[in-house]
Amino acid sequence: MSQSRGLSLLVLLLVLPLAGCLTWAPAGMSAEALIQQVEPPERVRVITSEGDELILIAPVIRAGALVATRAPGAVLLRDVATLEVEKLSIGRTIGMAIPGVIILTVVGYRASRR
Repeated sequence: MSQSRGLSLLVLLLVLPLAGCLTWAPAGMSAEALIQQVEPPERVRVITSEGDELILIAPVIRAGALVATRAPGAVLLRDVATLEVEKLSIGRTIGMAIPGVIILTVVGYRASRR
């Protein structure tokens, strides 16, 4: 196997598990408390009382609304039904990593036989 092909497989092996790493979890606090944390979340998923879903990037609170500063989007605080933040999902990461390793092993083995 050539060195560049080996390097490509290594990069794929390292990046593939990242696809399953993050999931959404309830914030467990008000929008005000969430934004006032020492390190507020970069992305917040908001589900409104009408059932609409928005993902706000770098949210702040302005004039009674949760507003995204890096992308269009805002929702009034009184309309927020659920706040969710991204969390690491160990189960999903393992679930993606094991099949990825098996696939890369088979592909690498077959490529090295040629």
